[in-house]
Amino acid sequence: MSSPARVAPLGTDPYAFQPGYYDLFRASRGEGALPDPRFFAGRAPEGGHALEIGAGTGRITLAVAERAATVVCLERSATMRAVLLAKLAERPHLRDRVTVLDRAAPHFDLARRFDFVYLAGVLEHVPHAERLALFEAIAEHLAEDGEVAMDMVLSEPVPDWPEHVTDEATLGDCRYEMSCEARPDGDDQAHLRFVYRTYHQGDLVETEVVERAHYLHRPDAVVADLAAVGLTPTAGTALHPVANGEDPGTLVARRTT
Repeated sequence: MSSPARVAPLGTDPYAFQPGYYDLFRASRGEGALPDPRFFAGRAPEGGHALEIGAGTGRITLAVAERAATVVCLERSATMRAVLLAKLAERPHLRDRVTVLDRAAPHFDLARRFDFVYLAGVLEHVPHAERLALFEAIAEHLAEDGEVAMDMVLSEPVPDWPEHVTDEATLGDCRYEMSCEARPDGDDQAHLRFVYRTYHQGDLVETEVVERAHYLHRPDAVVADLAAVGLTPTAGTALHPVANGEDPGTLVARRTT
């Protein structure tokens, strides 16, 4: 018999249950897992200095750190930071390059500028009212010839679907499953409910639930806020949608000349 479902309390670390599942499910998807590390690493200037906002477990961090001289990571989740630190411990050649800080957007001040600032899979967590403040902070930390890259600048409808299984993976005698439910919650916003289930030899032994808001950031609104802080989009699928499997909603911007 399974134990009662564990529910992540609102207002606490929203990723208290998720870091292990996060990497497990993305590994099972292979190169098709989003966000796409290749997009962000490909934009990182070789030998430059990078700032990552919302590093998570470091899927993108590690790829960027292979090119950049240094990467400073901002991550509010203690559990996500712990996973990232464990990965760095296994990669001695990156230890001197990556700094992991307990900081949260949009309000941060590192008193320095970076050649490359990026947000991978982050915008959906940013309330619309905080987007301009976030872009202001990015502009204040961006070098004159620097570049900012992001994804999740989307034109898709607000998600609305019943609970259904979206990911599953098997390790030994255990099968891990994630299901998701989405319901609209105002303009360009949805409420997401994730349920993580663990089965041992076919029996359900653990259930963990996480609920959070999901914010959709539309291209026109994002471009307007970037312009307000002196940044101009130069590339990305948010400007020129494609259907070839690229990371959807990517956007790259530089200072207005």
